[in-house]
Amino acid sequence: FFPPQVLLLACAEDLECVPGFQQKVFYIEKPFQFTEDKLVLNLKFDDCQGNNKLNFEVSNPDFTVELDGNLVALKNVSEAGRALFVHARSEHAEDMAEIFILEANEKHGALKEILKLEGNLGIPRQKRAILTTPILIPENQRPPFPRLVGKVIRSEGTEGVKFRLSGKGVDQDPKGIFRINEMNGDVSVTRTLDREAIANYELEVEVVDMNGKTMDGPERLDILVIDQNDNRPMFKEGPYVGHVMEGSATGTTVMRMAAFDADDASTDNALLRYNILRQTPTKPSPNMFYIDPEKGDIVTVVSPALLDRETMESPKYELVIEAKDMGGMDVGLTGTATATILIDDKNDHAPEFTKKEFQATVKEGVTGVIVNLTVGDQDDPATGAWRAVYSIINGNPGQSFEIHTNPQTNEGMLSVVKPLDYEISAFHTLLIKVENEDPLIPDIAYGPSSTATVQITVEDVNEGPVFHPNPMAVTKQENIPVGSVVLTVNATDPDTLQHQTIR
Repeated sequence: FFPPQVLLLACAEDLECVPGFQQKVFYIEKPFQFTEDKLVLNLKFDDCQGNNKLNFEVSNPDFTVELDGNLVALKNVSEAGRALFVHARSEHAEDMAEIFILEANEKHGALKEILKLEGNLGIPRQKRAILTTPILIPENQRPPFPRLVGKVIRSEGTEGVKFRLSGKGVDQDPKGIFRINEMNGDVSVTRTLDREAIANYELEVEVVDMNGKTMDGPERLDILVIDQNDNRPMFKEGPYVGHVMEGSATGTTVMRMAAFDADDASTDNALLRYNILRQTPTKPSPNMFYIDPEKGDIVTVVSPALLDRETMESPKYELVIEAKDMGGMDVGLTGTATATILIDDKNDHAPEFTKKEFQATVKEGVTGVIVNLTVGDQDDPATGAWRAVYSIINGNPGQSFEIHTNPQTNEGMLSVVKPLDYEISAFHTLLIKVENEDPLIPDIAYGPSSTATVQITVEDVNEGPVFHPNPMAVTKQENIPVGSVVLTVNATDPDTLQHQTIR
């Protein structure tokens, strides 16, 4: 244990009863093991009304506080953490005490860090006339005010002199928080403190004579505000949206949830634990995901087979995430946020034609779309795993046909780009293949249903006769006789399969 002068505030002993713990902060050396049912230390609590229905709560479940204030271990514990918090509550008062557990070789260093002091750790300096110890005040104290919180001592007595206090919180903004009894050195706080606003005050105290002349000092007086659990965890960075590929292995990390707690990060007041309160929808499993209680990482916990986007009720899951401080204890404050997890599609389904053969009819000499080829694909329509890419793999030696994808319907639009000639060929058979923009996953391949044939019938059109040659140039001598043959024209009819008479 640390010497009492380090731990106790310099307060007069003849004051009337002040509700709460008689000592707020303890520093104990960690043994090799905290033995079950063995007294660790005694905490004195008095509500000044008989302690009726007094109840203690400890932040570490491995410890308990008995009704007489004895802190004992519930089991043999070798690792107890860096700090414990004991919350006492009765019908008339409640208070918080902190217990810091230090390694044997780090007492002074840890205490210096905790108190944030640069001097001699608050131990009274006997060679100086003004003796000060750090004053620790819990935040959120209730009235009445002013409340005595500490005492400054002058080793040479107080006759004929006065104490004077200055600094931020006294004569500097925020003014009037602290004051000192000029005659006896009692230090009081006049209002409720908020650690999240100001965590510590560095004041100066000096002794002056009746004329205001400085006799001793100034000496530094540190006032430290002890954190209370008065801030709920908050999720500030939303909306929270995560993505995971369907068929991902169990344990795949989806996203991280991180909450913020404005309380002291070195205490359990800001020690957060995460939990999933609700999952929507609940199929195919009510527990599709798990959240690391300490890190906030959300991971998949179902098998890859269940993480199948095409068989799910919905590819979007909403998780209500809770963050609780005090290490997740029941007494901790909570905050919640919604995490949206989207199951991303991968190309695990090949597109398939809705039928094996399509029919089309086109008049000779006409260009444009002649038929729309329909396909089905179970993948996500918003991705390249669904969008179709068509190609003519056979039956188009003259490049008379082209096929393009309709971006709205995913259909294949087969077009004639070079006019067809009924007399050359009245029928065409095309072999069409469909693929996706994205490649299929390795264990999936395009099958027979990803190809189809198109039977095209060309309709004959009555075409006009054609002169040969055209144009025709004729040269004759002038003054030729009437009735002379100027030219013999030659015309043929392209409809060779029809009986036509040319006139």
